[in-house]
Order: sequence, then structure tokens, then C-alpha cells
Amino acid sequence: MSKLKNITNKSLSAWVDFPDIEGFKVHLHFLKREELLKIRNSSLIFTFNKRTRQKEEEVDNAKFIAKYAEKVILDWQGLYMKNLPDLMPIDLSDKNGDEEIPYDLEDAIELLNNSTIFDQFVSESLNDYELFSNKKEALEEKN
Repeated sequence: MSKLKNITNKSLSAWVDFPDIEGFKVHLHFLKREELLKIRNSSLIFTFNKRTRQKEEEVDNAKFIAKYAEKVILDWQGLYMKNLPDLMPIDLSDKNGDEEIPYDLEDAIELLNNSTIFDQFVSESLNDYELFSNKKEALEEKN
């Protein structure tokens, strides 16, 4: 019987400051490898390659990003219209720059699809386990 299986934290999340936009914080859920593989496997599509006469699998990127965003990005705060040009090409000519953009799953998917910097931020944050560890919480409570 595994000693680690029963003590593994099932759900870890943290608010992470986006480095390039002051006040923009994203609430991220840490994905264990097993959860990431489930998302990937549920996003597979199978095609038949006529040349090799073999069935091939490939990831449906749109499906993967949608499921990934749903599991990983729980919320955000402090994102304003005026910040969007720092994340992706956008036309703000008829928009109020001071309008806050509340979290919405569809907007999270748009950012992952169209903002390399946001996608990298999410991926790098999820790879930094220290952001989600109990040690960090204990240190913050101590201070």
C-alpha cells in the first residue's frame, strides 16, 4: 500500500501576480500530471493516414485549451481594457480603458489562444510548484 497516495494534497490553488501588469492577479489551480494527461487524452482525435494506412492520434488544440482553461484558471482580478494591448493585438479605439474585465471562461480561453505571454505565464506558474506549496502558505501566515 502506498504511503504517499493517502497524504497527497488533492487540490492546490494560489493567486499569482502577473509580472507585466501591476495589480493583475490570476487564481490558478495546480494540475497534477495525472489530471493533465486526462485533459490531453480527452482532447485526442484519431485520423486515418492513407499513406501509411495507420490510425494516428493528434491533440485537438481548441478542445485541449478549453478544458485546460476550465481546470487551471479559476479567477482573476485587476485586468483592465487598457492592459489588453500588453497581452495581445487588440483595437481599443472605441473602448473605455478603465473598464475592468471580470473573469469569464471564454475570455480566459481567448487569452490562452491569442496571448503567448499569458499562456507562458500560466505554464511557468504551474511548473513552479513552490507557488502552490504548503510551505508558502505557512510563511505568508507567519509574516
